[in-house]
Amino acid sequence: MSLSPSEQPILEVKNLKTYFFLEKSTVRALDGVNLSLTRGKTLGLVGESGCGKSIMASSIMRLLPEPPGKIVEGEIILNRQNGEIVNIAQQDRHGAEMRAIRGGEIAIVFQEPMTSLNPLYTVGDQIAEAVMVHQKVTKKQALDRALEMLTRVQISAPKQRLHEYPHQLSGGMRQRVMIALALSCNPSILIADEPTTALDVTVQAQILNLMNQLQADFGSSIILITHNLGVVSQMAAEVAVMYLGKIVEHADTLPLFHEPLHPYTVGLLNSVPVLGRKGKKILVPIQGMVPSPTEAIPGCAFAPRCPRVMEICSVRQPQLREVRPGHLVSCWLYGE
Repeated sequence: MSLSPSEQPILEVKNLKTYFFLEKSTVRALDGVNLSLTRGKTLGLVGESGCGKSIMASSIMRLLPEPPGKIVEGEIILNRQNGEIVNIAQQDRHGAEMRAIRGGEIAIVFQEPMTSLNPLYTVGDQIAEAVMVHQKVTKKQALDRALEMLTRVQISAPKQRLHEYPHQLSGGMRQRVMIALALSCNPSILIADEPTTALDVTVQAQILNLMNQLQADFGSSIILITHNLGVVSQMAAEVAVMYLGKIVEHADTLPLFHEPLHPYTVGLLNSVPVLGRKGKKILVPIQGMVPSPTEAIPGCAFAPRCPRVMEICSVRQPQLREVRPGHLVSCWLYGE
């Protein structure tokens, strides 16, 4: 029985492989990723630095530097509300279809807004330009929309900020501007790539609360990319854990935090300090180093660091499979 558009995941990533072809080696940044984003929900994408989280965002947006980067295999399926299906991986990244999707249907908020905002244009002009690209409106209507969005993201003195340049704003204000810019065309999907890393703790909390509120208002689906498990527990309905270019576990947030299945997920949670933790339980670091993404690994990439490694782990790669309702894991502990 086929699912209706409202029941389908809004975004499905199937066996996605994104490689970087360098002069002397090939970096397998994404090496067979399978992922789905539920319509109207927030998915937390977590893992150590270098595991491929940001490359996932760039692949979905088709913002990879090509060459040396290239999507060599797989699908990125966008299920539109009207039932139309688009495979983003097959689109010309400079074509009209992709330009309409990028910003109009899928928007992104980067970690450091100063590298994303143009220093030569005012905040209002930059938001208005995005609105005019995707909607048939006049410059005045676009500026009105920019003011409306700056007000929605609760930036102080929005009329004044409309005419200011990025360097005149604080880090927290610039991140609010980026969120206003991303949501100005009512995208179906928002990708937030480490949106609070460069901010202090108080401003982080404000930005996260703002994103929660705006999601409730706009009904957008969010992919929240972060290495901060505390942020994920506060924001996400589902969590996908990445390791060396693959998803190793995907589940609803509560069961994943309370009963993680993959040894890597267990290691991540054991290495996080918990305020008010009783007793003298010390943090347990994950031993070893992440292998190089240029290596061809025949078995599980986590095997050299895994405390529960078995003989098969170094020989064959486990597949991501459902071992409990809604709980997927890629590990031979839960093999066939």
